[in-house]
Amino acid sequence: MRPQVTVVGSVNRDATVAVSQFPRPGETLLGGDLAQTLGGKGANQAVAAARLGAVTCFVGAIGVDGADVRSELVEAEVGVSGLVTLEDVPTGAAFILVDDAAENMIVVSPGANARLAPAHLPAALLDGPGGVLLLQQEVPTDVVTEAARRAKDEGGTVVLNPAPSRPIALDLLDAVDVLVPNQHELAALLDAPEPEGIEDCRALLARLPEHIEACVTLGADGALARSDAEIVHIQAPRVTAVDTVGSGDTFCGALGVALGNGASFTDSVAWAVHAASIAVGYRGAQGAFRGDDDLARLGPIPV
Repeated sequence: MRPQVTVVGSVNRDATVAVSQFPRPGETLLGGDLAQTLGGKGANQAVAAARLGAVTCFVGAIGVDGADVRSELVEAEVGVSGLVTLEDVPTGAAFILVDDAAENMIVVSPGANARLAPAHLPAALLDGPGGVLLLQQEVPTDVVTEAARRAKDEGGTVVLNPAPSRPIALDLLDAVDVLVPNQHELAALLDAPEPEGIEDCRALLARLPEHIEACVTLGADGALARSDAEIVHIQAPRVTAVDTVGSGDTFCGALGVALGNGASFTDSVAWAVHAASIAVGYRGAQGAFRGDDDLARLGPIPV
């Protein structure tokens, strides 16, 4: 039986331009050709989960201009019964610069994502107990909190990627089973100084609520995974990064698939680290896992 993953979150049109370096204030640069693709943290995670083998459903909002966005999700084999179309608001958009070092700068215009409401959530989020719900913070807080509460009541595993960073209410945190920040989001979550290395991240991870399994993503350094009282450093394979946009979303999608398949938390994080290391070899947030070669490199879903 395939893992069941539901994603409640954002969907955007991404407009990406490659530049040799990021512009300074007031500076105009000539970049590469414009690439327009499907994006948004929620949609990225849903597409990753679907390509990695899960039965995936996406819950979110588009504008009346978003028929192509719906079609692209369907083409990626993501279920769209929970995707609502809102009047008088455009579909979300993201404007992305990627430099020669594969770093990125992003500005998001939320559009319909900001108008998603708890009333738009389907009556049942998961296809029975054992499903996984993936959440981020590019849609309103009340939607994220209500989705987490419902999934918890349905017997699912609730995974929160607290990006972009903002305060998390206690009632949301109480419903979260797995927390997946990067090191900057982890520091913000705990109102702590920016960590200066892996050991600082380890100390911050230890401060999170005990009922939550948590991992902090470290880019090229892999991830730290905390399950019970144990914190394990999972190294990333050495790769040449082309574009880091969406690598964190690939990580979250892969983590949800592995957890939904019954894998241990540490094994799930290790598989997600490997998936993200493959994703950075492609341009665009959803460039990887379009064929069998990437899946063969990644290996089977852990159990």
